[in-house]
Amino acid sequence: MKKGFMRMVLGTMSLLALAACGNTNGIGNSAATDGSSALQEIKDSGKLVVGTCADYPPYEWHLVQDGEDNIIGFDIAIAQTIADELGVELEVIDMDFDGLIPALSAGEIDMVIAGMNPTQERKESVDFTDIYYTQKDALVIKSEDAKEIRSEDDLKKARLATQTTTIQETYLLENFPDAEIQSVPKWNTAILNLVTGKADAVLMVETVAKRYVEENEGLELADFDVASTPNESAIAVAKGSDDFLKMLNDLLDEMEDSGKIEELMRTNIEIMDENAGV
Repeated sequence: MKKGFMRMVLGTMSLLALAACGNTNGIGNSAATDGSSALQEIKDSGKLVVGTCADYPPYEWHLVQDGEDNIIGFDIAIAQTIADELGVELEVIDMDFDGLIPALSAGEIDMVIAGMNPTQERKESVDFTDIYYTQKDALVIKSEDAKEIRSEDDLKKARLATQTTTIQETYLLENFPDAEIQSVPKWNTAILNLVTGKADAVLMVETVAKRYVEENEGLELADFDVASTPNESAIAVAKGSDDFLKMLNDLLDEMEDSGKIEELMRTNIEIMDENAGV
């Protein structure tokens, strides 16, 4: 395992308290229950509180430089654009993926941006923007197992790791009932299970999968397509935040039309490349 990847795993798993990105009061501004405007409450507070799960490079991840741990990435750049548009400070809170929607529903954060799919089940609890990015899944395996894992049939009784409450977990549970499904809070834990021989494969979004492969010797992408549903990313907001939702959709449309979305993804992939092994 490369030292840079292990530092990223250990740093993310330890969930260091971030001076710039920590939640100082544990309370967001939206989920207005008194009929007031969620958008106006964010503006009045001077802060946009965003929840994410920062183990998903290049969407969101920890970068430690000069002793300072910051959360950066494609999603975080979009969140910063939103905060700039509102004229407020951005505050990013890192948490387990399965805790994001509960935190949003409880008013602890203003929105979730974490490569999250707007599934019907999630829509029962929160509202979503339009899709801002779509990618297919890929399977990460050990290079030494490439000859044995050549199709989905070879996964039927395998040990498959994934992140809990994701659409990848749903796909594995529904399609591989006889496999051992290892659902863990963080993607880097799933990869660690693979590296240490506790799992045979990890299903995740292709761009993220490629990053973990590049950072970890002895892993590669399986040479076949997985028939899972493409990963469609949307921003989640609290129910009843109609004005905030409209503002987000309008801004995302502008970013899409101008090419800003693709530019931010390219830029953050470059940042990852530049900091490989750091």
